[in-house]
This record gives sequence, structure tokens and C-alpha cells, in this order.
Amino acid sequence: MKSTAFMAIAAAALAPLCLADPPQATAKIAEFAASSRGGKADYQEVSHGRKLDIDTLALPGKVTVVDFSSDYCAPCEQVAMFLIRSSKSFPGRYAIRRVDINRPGFVGIDWQSPVARQFDLKGIPFLVIYDNGVKVAEGDAARKWIVDDVDRTSEKANAAAEK
Repeated sequence: MKSTAFMAIAAAALAPLCLADPPQATAKIAEFAASSRGGKADYQEVSHGRKLDIDTLALPGKVTVVDFSSDYCAPCEQVAMFLIRSSKSFPGRYAIRRVDINRPGFVGIDWQSPVARQFDLKGIPFLVIYDNGVKVAEGDAARKWIVDDVDRTSEKANAAAEK
């Protein structure tokens, strides 16, 4: 899984920042998360531009990934799909909370939304990781943390399957 995880995160970092066409990302992401393909994901979309208390999103007993994103951000869609696949692969381990920074009806990336301003977002996707309710990483460090954790979790699952 290491190469797949790294490639997803790397592709997201290198992809163009804005989509030219009207967004379809939320519908695509939500449909995949709700589908039974690959298992059941612990996924919720929250905020839609409103301020929020981010610490209330952290779930005890799970790694909670708070993913700040916009439908107008191609890398955001790629990262969200990677996170959902990880949650589907290890449903007891990962909870994904996608924070849509756009206010309803806003076209483009809504840098002036209350939630974008609350967290002083300068770039997305922006991740915040909680492990068992405790914040462990954010920003670039969170991307590395989640890729490494998915790799470790995959290795443990593979080793257990071989026994």
C-alpha cells in the first residue's frame, strides 16, 4: 500500500489547484463513501463554510482525519478518495471528517468563508489528524503521518493474515 498511498498524496500535491468545470467532487466522494465497494467507510461531510469546533470531530478509539477541502480543488478530491479507501480497508481504525470550506452557492475556492478564515487556511487540502482524541499532526506533517500510519496498519494486517 505504501506506493499507492505515496502516489495518491504526491499526485494530489502536484495536480492543478482549481477545476475549470463545475464541481462534482462532493457527489462522487459521498457516493463512493456510501457504496459497499471496498467495505464501509466512517465518513461524514461537515461545515459547508461555517465555523466549527474542530476538536469535537475527534472520535475516541479511532484515528480521525479532518480534511479541509473544496469541490473546486482537484487535489482535495484525490486525497479524499485515498482517505475513504483507507477507512474502507480499516473501518475500525479511521474516521474521515471532510470539512467543505465553501459556503453554499459559492463558485471557486472560498478562502473568505468563516471556516477558512477561522483556521487561516492558505492552501488545501489541509489535514488535521487526531489519534484517540488527541491531535497528533496537521498540514504537511499530517499527510506524512497518515501515509505512514496506513502503511503500518497494512503491514500489520498482512502479517496477521499470513499467520
